Amino acid sequence: MDRTVIGLDVGGTFIKAGLVDRRGRILARVKEPTEASGGKMQILENILSALQTIEESPLCRRRITAVGLGVPGLINLQQGVISTSPNFPGWKNFPIQKMLARRIERPLFLENDANAAALGEKWMGAARNSRDFCFFTLGTGVGGGLVLGGKVWHGADGMAGEVGHITIDPQGPRCLCGNRGCLEAYASAKALRWMVREARSAGRASRFFRGLTWRQIDGESIHRAAKEGDRISLEAFDRMGSALGIGISNLINLLNLERVILGGGLSAAWRFFIPALRAEVKRRAFRAPAQRVKIVRARVGEDAGVLGAAYLAWQGLGIFPLALQSTVD
Repeated sequence: MDRTVIGLDVGGTFIKAGLVDRRGRILARVKEPTEASGGKMQILENILSALQTIEESPLCRRRITAVGLGVPGLINLQQGVISTSPNFPGWKNFPIQKMLARRIERPLFLENDANAAALGEKWMGAARNSRDFCFFTLGTGVGGGLVLGGKVWHGADGMAGEVGHITIDPQGPRCLCGNRGCLEAYASAKALRWMVREARSAGRASRFFRGLTWRQIDGESIHRAAKEGDRISLEAFDRMGSALGIGISNLINLLNLERVILGGGLSAAWRFFIPALRAEVKRRAFRAPAQRVKIVRARVGEDAGVLGAAYLAWQGLGIFPLALQSTVD
């Protein structure tokens, strides 16, 4: 019987799970609410519920051999402990691997969610054949997965790759991490909302946000306004691009990367921030590595985390997953 694994991508809003074969084909999938407000035990139950739904799928006729799990936060991989997670405040020094292993009767492999997404892009997406790259997730916050020499670079404590907290401006706005001027404070959906609010406070009205409550203004609505030519939104994306360009220039100069891959929900607004991003890279990065690096959009979309978690499970079993040659060039 052909073997499969389950890849799990746990986000602040949804838990996504997929039954994945060695060729990177998602044979069955499920998407369920995370219900983070219910606390850590509720999240664990929802993870297990997503697993059970996949296992009970009529498409699940193959033997499931392992589970890969991508979760947000700083993770001590050796101990299987989440040291801290901005999306889940109650997960401080939380032994998630031990808690889940009691209920899952298969090998379980753990990884940071952005690292898992980077592996998904390496396996089936924009990072195929790349050994040195950084993957950015642009969404509510800014996450990052760093792959060097073909492997995720975890650092001394498994906490490397937090590109969202590169300092862009030491006098900039306060970030939720406590620092000032982090990249996340300029290049996330939260940052865009802050920029729109700043413009409104300065008396710059926009018909695109008239009648919307503060909660209704998000990255998607700002993107829609930019498509209609809204000046405030276009300026916000320009600032976002400049901040990303500064952060990426630092990475290029430090690591001489082959590729920088931009994913996450805000990557859909690519055309509004990429000119400013490229201009900053040209201005700040050394010429040779800047000309070499390819800055591209992610290709596998919201499946990246599921595929990366599955890739992690295959590797954990000592099995090198196959790739579909027709997927990318």
